[in-house]
Amino acid sequence: MNFFLNLIIFLISLFNIWKCKKSNITKATYFIIKDTKELIDSRTTKFTNLRKQHLIKNINFVRSVSYRLSFKSILTLKNIIVLNSIFEIISKKNKILNRKPSETHKEYCKILEKLFRFSNISEFKMIDDYRMLPIFLPILNRLKIDNTGYMHGRISNDLDYQKNLKIYKFNRYVVWNKYFKKKILELNNKYQNKDVLIRNPLINYTIKKISNENGICIVEEDNIKLKTYTKIINQLKNQNKFKIYFKLRPNNQINKNLINILKKNNIETFYKENIFNVLKKYNIKILLAFNSSLLIECSYYNVIPIMIYDYRPSIKEYLIDEIVFDSKIINLKKKIHNYKKLTKKFKRIKNKLWNIN
Repeated sequence: MNFFLNLIIFLISLFNIWKCKKSNITKATYFIIKDTKELIDSRTTKFTNLRKQHLIKNINFVRSVSYRLSFKSILTLKNIIVLNSIFEIISKKNKILNRKPSETHKEYCKILEKLFRFSNISEFKMIDDYRMLPIFLPILNRLKIDNTGYMHGRISNDLDYQKNLKIYKFNRYVVWNKYFKKKILELNNKYQNKDVLIRNPLINYTIKKISNENGICIVEEDNIKLKTYTKIINQLKNQNKFKIYFKLRPNNQINKNLINILKKNNIETFYKENIFNVLKKYNIKILLAFNSSLLIECSYYNVIPIMIYDYRPSIKEYLIDEIVFDSKIINLKKKIHNYKKLTKKFKRIKNKLWNIN
């Protein structure tokens, strides 16, 4: 069944390639399909300004997180080429032929290069999806296609999955601030200063505040156990300085057990809501996360970032550079109690990242 679904999506993708060729469309983009109103993942819309109405001007290579979204995107969006379908068909064929995964990867890259050649692509823009850099960038370089990459999440030498940022280089790489420009220049010596551009993607929201009570927001992240969230809540629920909120991951399925724990402790939760609106609307003063990009972004909105951990912090580099605070979960109540001390040191963080005093 999956094979035939992929085949249908693949054939429509090929038709879209042919249609773009006929219309002389030579600009291309890459983004991830997500279950949002525009179907374009929020990181792409925020950092590259790509919107649904712009898609008709581009050939749009996409990676989807489900068959349902693949079908929805290819039927409702313009000029969509679903990469998953191409890979799955090659993979299925090679499994039957008992070929190695490395051969599947090589064949996948060859087919994409043929599609790029056929389309006469002259310009390519994408978020820096670390999974796709080893696939796209060698093709772009061989075909001498002008390309721009957009930083979509934090950059750190401590994050092993970001190793591709050290290997592959965009013609231009757009980062959030001077701190991350310095980081990418340190990580990848192929970049020169002129290749890395700074563009702050964050918006000053003017939404009305509905709570005068100071708030703490805990951010849900992948691979964190329920018992860990319970420990965090137990540290916070007996303090009376802050109201506790919890932000669920908008693209993850809701964990009913987690919801039950939050309800039991009278913690208000948010799911699909814009997190930056939430910060403003509910007077959030402190954000707690393990390694979320929000630890960086929240300081722009005058929210104090605390990187929490059980045994050791996920990104030590950010502590050394003093752009976040840190706390062991067992010491969290004490850390929150010293809120006034944190606010005094917080000005340095804002200045380092956003030049805000």
